[in-house]
Amino acid sequence: MNLKLPVIIIIFLLFFVTIADATEYTITPSRNVGKPPGSAIDGKIGHEAQPIPVWFAVLLTIFPQLAVINLESFIVFKSSIYICYVKIKQARSRSREKKEAIYDLIKMNPGMHFRELQRKTGLKKGTFEYHIKNMEHEGQVKAVQNNGKVHYFINNSTYSPEEMKIISVMNNESLKNILLEASTKPLITNKEIAENLELSKSSVSEKLNYLNDIGILNAKKEGWYTFYEISKEYDDAIPNYIANDMYTEQNRIVQKERISSL
Repeated sequence: MNLKLPVIIIIFLLFFVTIADATEYTITPSRNVGKPPGSAIDGKIGHEAQPIPVWFAVLLTIFPQLAVINLESFIVFKSSIYICYVKIKQARSRSREKKEAIYDLIKMNPGMHFRELQRKTGLKKGTFEYHIKNMEHEGQVKAVQNNGKVHYFINNSTYSPEEMKIISVMNNESLKNILLEASTKPLITNKEIAENLELSKSSVSEKLNYLNDIGILNAKKEGWYTFYEISKEYDDAIPNYIANDMYTEQNRIVQKERISSL
């Protein structure tokens, strides 16, 4: 909610309050001459004036109209400030809740891309983008670019850079199947992958070239044939992903069984 409008209205109304202007002064002798401060005057006990709070003194400097504002107007003014404060506090609370929901979703689904995260949170694109950018700036999450998409991880996660790249790539079903197929043999050709996955050679070739460009696969030419192998940097990352993926899938099955038994 836009909180600027109430604040602007309050400031605008203050300028319509008339400033006091003294035209005459009446000076009379004090009836307390020679007596210690605080002595009774005509049976009435005097009280020492309390100092003006610093915050109010600053406010009076900015808005001298407040010095002569009547009690009713001042109550309305204070009420307006309190309402603005409550609304700001509520807005911050809602913002914190949204960030926590996004954080938990990324923690449970490492490597999920922007669009999918936005869809699962149910937030509008602009709202989600605002929060995720703030979280990235604050160091809560880390963004990894892959094939035109942005994937997110919890910043303090134990994933290595290679594992984060593998997880990001594996979010694409076609790339995932090609990588898993490539991991079954030390060297594999485009033709073998296309036949095993029942895909066209041109489609597989395009994806193999992409995986080669980002360093996950190495291409080796031997005569008329091009063979592909997993890069050494990713030798451990792919088996780790497969193990984690199986563990996650087992947990999902267990959770579904528990829910169905309720």
